[in-house]
Amino acid sequence: MLLKSNGHALGSAEKVKHLYFAPEGKSDAELVPHFYVEARIDFNDVRTGYRETVSLSKALEIYSDNADLLWTGDMIREVDPRQVKPVMPDSARLGRLPAFVDANFISRMETQFIQYLLRSYEARAYRNSALRTYSFSGESRQDFIRRCRELLDASMRQELDRLREAFNRRLEQITQKYLRDSDSGRLEEDRAASQDKDIFSRYSERIAGLFLHAGPKHRSAAGPLRRLQEGQDLEERLSALELEVHEEITKIEDSYDDKAQSIDEYIIHPNLKDVHFVRTCILWMPAQAA
Repeated sequence: MLLKSNGHALGSAEKVKHLYFAPEGKSDAELVPHFYVEARIDFNDVRTGYRETVSLSKALEIYSDNADLLWTGDMIREVDPRQVKPVMPDSARLGRLPAFVDANFISRMETQFIQYLLRSYEARAYRNSALRTYSFSGESRQDFIRRCRELLDASMRQELDRLREAFNRRLEQITQKYLRDSDSGRLEEDRAASQDKDIFSRYSERIAGLFLHAGPKHRSAAGPLRRLQEGQDLEERLSALELEVHEEITKIEDSYDDKAQSIDEYIIHPNLKDVHFVRTCILWMPAQAA
């Protein structure tokens, strides 16, 4: 059976499927023919591991018999597939369907649509240059940075452990040099020795706390460094050592924070095998406003 459009036979397109766009509040609008395509892009990028499925519904007004015309973004209309109906609205008026629209024309339009997608459509991912890893589909920049910090955590912990061992050796050297036995029987010497042990114990705990709270998850927990008043030579040495520990830990934290935030945007274009047609047809819809 031949389709009719305002009394005009559609014989040249009798094998082409027709659908209708039902605009809200404009049931009497004149509908003109568009090439309509519903397609799916299955991104499966081997290099990045990026996987995502994207559904597209696009329409292009038919105003030229040149089906090989290159598509550009300003020519293409987004279509809500929920407004596409198989039956023409009762009060709609159909324009004229050009005689050159047939199955071969639709096939050539499909080819141009694929070329448009391969040329212009893109997905965006993030790449961390330090880790040489890529974001997942739908992963935001901040979520990706957070994941990179987690991936770097083990390496940073190893570096902090080596730093702690180095400073533990320096604490041991201070112990051997400054701490004396506190039960010599001489009151003043024993009191001074006991005070030195208390000072050493206090600073040892503070230095251990700096390492305990190091890292991106606990960085703010250590609080600001507080230098005690200068007193005995032992306390001056320990205070300077504590400050040095704080500075070295900060250097490591900053280094790994820079690595976690070493992010570039990565563009992924679909391959031919990624594009799948769901359906193509003639879609009757209102002309796009100039």
